[in-house]
Amino acid sequence: MSELVGIIQSFESLLRGIFYVVGLILVIQSFRNAAKRSEMGPQFSSWLSPLAGFAIGLFLLALPSAISLLSKTLFGISEQIKPRSIFQYDTDLIYPLNIGNVGNLIELVVMVIQFLGFIAIVRSLLLFNQIGTQGSRVVGPGITFMIAGTLSVNFPLFWGLLVDLFLGLSG
Repeated sequence: MSELVGIIQSFESLLRGIFYVVGLILVIQSFRNAAKRSEMGPQFSSWLSPLAGFAIGLFLLALPSAISLLSKTLFGISEQIKPRSIFQYDTDLIYPLNIGNVGNLIELVVMVIQFLGFIAIVRSLLLFNQIGTQGSRVVGPGITFMIAGTLSVNFPLFWGLLVDLFLGLSG
C-alpha cells in the first residue's frame, strides 16, 4: 500500500507542475486577448474573457494557496488535513478499524478522495475560465465542482461533521 501512496503523491506533484504551466499559459493568453481586444475594439469581444483568464491563471499559479483559501472559507482551517486524521474526527464508527492493514486501507481511500478533490477544484477553475465564451452555462457546474472539491480535499473533517450531524440527530 505504501507504493500506492507514493504513486498518488508523485502524481499529485506532477499535476501541480502541469497546472502551474497551464496557469502561466492562461496569464499570457489573457494578455494577448486583452491586446487584441484593445486593437479590434468592442465588436471583437468583451473584457470578461481576458479578465477571467488572468484571474484563473493566477489561481492555478498559486494553486496551494487557492486550495488553502477555499479550505479557510468553508472550514476555517488553512492547512491541508492529513488522511490519517480521519480517525481523530470520528471515535465510534471508524476508529475501531484503525488497526493493521484496515487502517492503512482507509487512509489510502481518504488520500484518493482528497486527490480527486484536488482535480475537481482545478476542473472548477477551468470551467470558470470559460465564462467569457459560454456565459452563465458554466457557473453552476463550476460552483458544484468547487464545493465538492473543497469538501473532498478536507474529507476527514467533512466526515467528522457528517458523523456529528447524523449521530447527533439519532442520539
